[in-house]
Amino acid sequence: MSIGTALELEDVVIAVYSALDDALAEAGIRACDGKLIPRPGPAPEVDDREVLCLAVLEEILGFESDHQYQEWLHVNPTMRALFPRRLSRQNFADRRALLTPLIARLSLAFCEMAGEGSPLLA
Repeated sequence: MSIGTALELEDVVIAVYSALDDALAEAGIRACDGKLIPRPGPAPEVDDREVLCLAVLEEILGFESDHQYQEWLHVNPTMRALFPRRLSRQNFADRRALLTPLIARLSLAFCEMAGEGSPLLA
């Protein structure tokens, strides 16, 4: 899997994480004890922002299966260094599903940040 010659993988990850952080702030979503969506229990070992970033990266990088993506995360030295704490494939899928309701709010936040207006009106 190749990002291309223009950007290094680490730069892409940092850009995605930063853009998500900006969109979360624009949408008024704040993490509390590593959780973007309030739920009972202790703080998660892997912050919701990391899970959200990994989910977006999976789409950007074009992985068609969670299994293939998880294997790549496990063997890629850059990703292992940037995300040393990882969830099992099933726990990642569950957390990604839990965070799905944020996508519409983040999409709107990205559009507002870019001055584009609502994506639903386009």
